[in-house]
Amino acid sequence: MPMASPPRLPVVLRNRNLFLIWSGQVLSQTGTRMYQIALAWWIVTSGGGGKEVGLFMVAGALPALLFVRLIGRTVDRHSSRRVLVACDLAAGAVAAAVALLFASSRLDLVGACWAGFGLALAQAFFDPALNKAVAQAAAPEDLEAAVAFQSSTQSLASFAGAMAGALLIDRIGIFGVIALNAASFLASAASNALLRLAPAAGSGAREGTSSWEALDAAPGLKPVLFGFGCVNFFLTPILVVLPLYVKSTLRGGASLLGGLEAGIWLGILCGTFGARWLPGGGSLRGVLRLGAGCMLVLGAALLVPGVVVHGTVFFLALFCAGGALGGNNVKFVTFFQAQVRAEHKGRFFALLQALLSFTFPAAFFLFGLLAEWLSPPQVCLIQALGVLALAGYFLRLALTTEVEPCRT
Repeated sequence: MPMASPPRLPVVLRNRNLFLIWSGQVLSQTGTRMYQIALAWWIVTSGGGGKEVGLFMVAGALPALLFVRLIGRTVDRHSSRRVLVACDLAAGAVAAAVALLFASSRLDLVGACWAGFGLALAQAFFDPALNKAVAQAAAPEDLEAAVAFQSSTQSLASFAGAMAGALLIDRIGIFGVIALNAASFLASAASNALLRLAPAAGSGAREGTSSWEALDAAPGLKPVLFGFGCVNFFLTPILVVLPLYVKSTLRGGASLLGGLEAGIWLGILCGTFGARWLPGGGSLRGVLRLGAGCMLVLGAALLVPGVVVHGTVFFLALFCAGGALGGNNVKFVTFFQAQVRAEHKGRFFALLQALLSFTFPAAFFLFGLLAEWLSPPQVCLIQALGVLALAGYFLRLALTTEVEPCRT
């Protein structure tokens, strides 16, 4: 009787480079999420409202949009390892400066916004380099599993950061949380410095190739990226709404805020690792159908806290929304990795990042203003209706798409 083959280890345990990428990101992004929660709570408890929190979020959304051309060319021109380490060191320096300003009572909203801009600038270079590095590190048969682990870093980090940040604010203070974030960037830099990645294939791309020309090399993806940007317009303001919902509607504190945020990221984590059981991979039409279904679930989940005001119900709704988003992201990013040429990955993912970020400033500011005029549950209803409309958009794309991108 043949012996059963032993279970295969997860890809991050079989691939040294992927383990270094993954572990470094869990550390740094956990610290960053703790930092964001600490500063958002500092703004709210210092007398700020939706407008102030919205401005803080806007500052972190601008760099990817303003410097998209420079980011794409820099990432394609230089090694992934060099870009990753440089970004970690720069972000660590910014976080350390914020800690010193806070300790000396010299940090104000303007300073917090400028610091958020600096951290986001480092992250804007980091993210396309990370996507490029994952494609270099993973074997073709491991690509979807590698993308799932890459996506899981944000979910794990945000889950841990939301919980730890909320608990640590009361124990070590906002200064201690910011200092831990600075240390987490140094740990990530050390991890990325150990990477040994082969040069990206097809490195002979024209220097003058623009991000839009890189996108044209994978036809059929432009309307998809437009839809992604619109989804972010309605979805990401939940980061502005949550502190206000907790404070003014649920009458809770920082621990409740951390618990609700953890619901989102725990859901995303489950959706990320459950993506392999979802249909729709391999073809543009298939991932579009999947996207329509995920947006339907996401919109329905956002409707719930707009109708039922209860902490546990809100947590469950956010968990379901996160699950739909996590599975959707893995399938789409895996599809992008397979379709975009190696020499264009930096430019493509910089453009993807910019298109997603394009909606952030307007969304954060407008929804921040809405939160001044409407109650947080009413703002959730507006978000939900927008996402449901986009479910119809993705379904229409799936039904009308005729051109399938050619694999390169």
